[in-house]
Amino acid sequence: MLGRNSTGVERVLDEKPIRLLDLPGIDESVVASFRERPQKDLSFDDFGGLDQVVHRARELIEIPLEHHEALKKIGARPIKGVLFTGDPGTGKTMLARIIASRASAEFYEISGPEVFSKWYGESEELLRKIFADAAKHERSIIFFDEIDSVAAQRADEAHEVSRRVVAQLLALMDGFTSDHNVVVIAATNRPGAIDVALRRPGRFDWEIEFPMPALHDREMILRASSRRLRTTDDLPHEAIATLAEGWSSAMLSAIWSEDRREFINAEDYVGGFERVAQQRRRDSGVNS
Repeated sequence: MLGRNSTGVERVLDEKPIRLLDLPGIDESVVASFRERPQKDLSFDDFGGLDQVVHRARELIEIPLEHHEALKKIGARPIKGVLFTGDPGTGKTMLARIIASRASAEFYEISGPEVFSKWYGESEELLRKIFADAAKHERSIIFFDEIDSVAAQRADEAHEVSRRVVAQLLALMDGFTSDHNVVVIAATNRPGAIDVALRRPGRFDWEIEFPMPALHDREMILRASSRRLRTTDDLPHEAIATLAEGWSSAMLSAIWSEDRREFINAEDYVGGFERVAQQRRRDSGVNS
């Protein structure tokens, strides 16, 4: 904060930057901040593993988006919402982005508390405008990460804003018609915490569970996450996958995150695995 006759900062009001949603009034720039630029180069080859999960997600989301008009003509009930459940780091957000890319759909991502505004009624207005913007496009996906932090059970002790947001979300999903080619995906690792009204028919009545990857899945994830890197041909994917029992997709992908070499060889690979393993042991309180 600058005083009238000051030439420098006198006082820091807040360490956090002002969010667009902290400003009064929701305009196009606020809605656009939740709409991601299309990632045309994403493919299912980037996901790796969990074949049954991928197949089910494509069946419930990608195919209905791409064949909306044909399904409309035969009177098929459109799928409005799909719930992705599973532990953090199991690939829920990534798969949603890949489906949006392959279906050429607009992608809106709302991460939990980002939707809450300090201004009365603006959280609901934001949701209305995001849904309205999504409906303008040929096909769209609205993705809620950590939906349990946005739409928790509306108990007596629940915050008033949370209750209003849940009510607005219910109204928006109920307002979908066969003319709207929009699918809402919500991700959570606490499905039991979501308001029960959201699980009724015509809302999030489809659920896909993302399990922790098994051995084969871990190997496929390692191969997929290294696909865009410059590597030698002798990387020990199967050995690392065996050692990484209990690791999520995110943990496996983190093996490559700190490597800046021109080429990655087997020694670099093992070193990356050890770095992540040590961090995992520290986080769990286990001595290395």
